[in-house]
Amino acid sequence: MNDGSLLADLTALVGEQYVVDHPTGYAIYGQSPLLTVAPGSLEELAQTVARLAAERVAIVPWGGGTQQMWGRPPARPFAVVITNRLSRILDYTPDDLTISVEAGMTLGALSTALAANGQMLPIDAPLPERATIGGLLATAMDGPRRLGYGSARDLLIGIRVVEATGRISKAGGMVVKNVSGFDMMKLYLGSFGTLAIIASANFKLIPQPRASASILCRATSPEPLWKVVNAIAASQLTPVAVEYLEGVELTGATFALAVRSEGLPAAVERHLRDVTSFATQAGVRAEVLRDEAHSSLWTAINDLPQTATVAADELVVRVTCLPATMPGVLATVRMAAQRLNVPLQGSVRALNGVAYLRVRGAVDQLREWHAAILQAAPQTTI
Repeated sequence: MNDGSLLADLTALVGEQYVVDHPTGYAIYGQSPLLTVAPGSLEELAQTVARLAAERVAIVPWGGGTQQMWGRPPARPFAVVITNRLSRILDYTPDDLTISVEAGMTLGALSTALAANGQMLPIDAPLPERATIGGLLATAMDGPRRLGYGSARDLLIGIRVVEATGRISKAGGMVVKNVSGFDMMKLYLGSFGTLAIIASANFKLIPQPRASASILCRATSPEPLWKVVNAIAASQLTPVAVEYLEGVELTGATFALAVRSEGLPAAVERHLRDVTSFATQAGVRAEVLRDEAHSSLWTAINDLPQTATVAADELVVRVTCLPATMPGVLATVRMAAQRLNVPLQGSVRALNGVAYLRVRGAVDQLREWHAAILQAAPQTTI
């Protein structure tokens, strides 16, 4: 590889201020990139990828850097392609409830733009002021409100990507029902940048709810909280989030359950009333949260799975299983953590069967804890 020629070509393409040789602050699992480059347009992105591919330099897409610790480290020398200059709204038709945005736009900036028209993209992600749309799709990150609104795959209607050769391709469009044959845009969800760099995405939107509030239940053991979860599942209630929390300090209890309701005021009040009744029957305390207390709780819950500040002695694992088997899987996880004397923190989408688990300890302890999960709960996806 001709480092000087590569740097010169990229500098001529995107500008000297957007290319950094051997930068700091972009290490992945202790490996630092050869360079960083920040294209400012789709065409610059495509040419950047093509030039790096010609030199057989691995490419790591980098949006807000909030999820770079998921997945495996690069297998060969790599360059970081930063997408923060690709942060524009390309097409927005409020009356059609659709929007097209570049992949470097943050979820927080998009939410602010949509709020001006009383609309929202109901996707939650850790650190939304840093997390980008491209990173959210590439990691298939889901949030607590997946229960009520679906995940990103349910809201995505179009995508444009730059493949490893620099070729630009697209799938879907700007209308909700636009796919015949293979729905190729789903291929890039959860691909962690291994197939292509996501350049832009189109979404369907929904109006902001007229009311929202929460119930927070606290208990000294998990069993009563799962009784509340089962009661909600057996009822006609439609909460947008049911989050089981374990070892999370923000709740003031070792075990907690947060239930979020959004919609018409009357519907929200019914949820509060019925969930409080379920909690009373299960013998747990229930607290109604509104306004700032409600918002603050869910901001904190959204950030729990973040890996932007993961420590060297910390392991974060995403576990998926059938919702009905989740209590048993968590019991296995809990016993393994107790046996190894490592603190466990869990944030669980109780009715979706998705758990984000975090432990801290020595490397040998973390390996043994992870092995215990794989052995005792082989039906899960980790």
